Amino acid sequence: MTERTKYSGTYTDNSGTTAVIVENDFKNLYTEIYGVKFSGSEFSDLSVDDKSKYTEQQLQRFTWSKTSVYNSETVREELCNCTFEILISQLIIDKTTDTEFYSDLKIEYILGNAEPDGGIEEEKISISLTIEGKLYTGTGDLTETALDDIYSQFGGKYYFKNCYGCMYGDYSVYGQSGFGTMLCFAAPKEKYKKVTNKQEYMDLETDETTTVQEIYCCNQYEVRRAGAGYRG
Repeated sequence: MTERTKYSGTYTDNSGTTAVIVENDFKNLYTEIYGVKFSGSEFSDLSVDDKSKYTEQQLQRFTWSKTSVYNSETVREELCNCTFEILISQLIIDKTTDTEFYSDLKIEYILGNAEPDGGIEEEKISISLTIEGKLYTGTGDLTETALDDIYSQFGGKYYFKNCYGCMYGDYSVYGQSGFGTMLCFAAPKEKYKKVTNKQEYMDLETDETTTVQEIYCCNQYEVRRAGAGYRG
């Protein structure tokens, strides 16, 4: 069993705020809210495996988005109309001193109401961290967008030592989710470094690529250079 990393935080909905622990095995997220256990690949698809394990009173405080599973009669009920705030420790590289240090990313993940035809009407992500007394903040509907905001504020002095900041982390040309759908091109790294256009990049999206979370990091990490791959 893969060891899970734990993050402290809070969960807020129309009924109030409570402390939670979010566990991450870097494939899925797990949390327990008022005695109800949720899991999902990202915040926007957290669901309960078996609602029969809980009372109606336990479940009625939550708001659910109902989404049909493709090519199936199954309907997933996913948590929405709520906000998670969690602290995630991440390695930062200081280019000026060639040193590394940990800093806590404060992530606020807002999930809007359910859409009539399924899905969640809005996702808003705010990420912030403080380095040497200076606050850096980024916002957007994607983790990438929020981290891009912060990275631009770093001005080349700092780098994220994670999949977002890695030479081989990129996204599909067909789109992405708010969190956790980066593509890793560490396996075909030499081919990836030679990509000069969109078609060459699309040709690399093969079984050699894997999906990773932006906040993950492995021993293949290299600082991302400007203009690389599809992200640029």
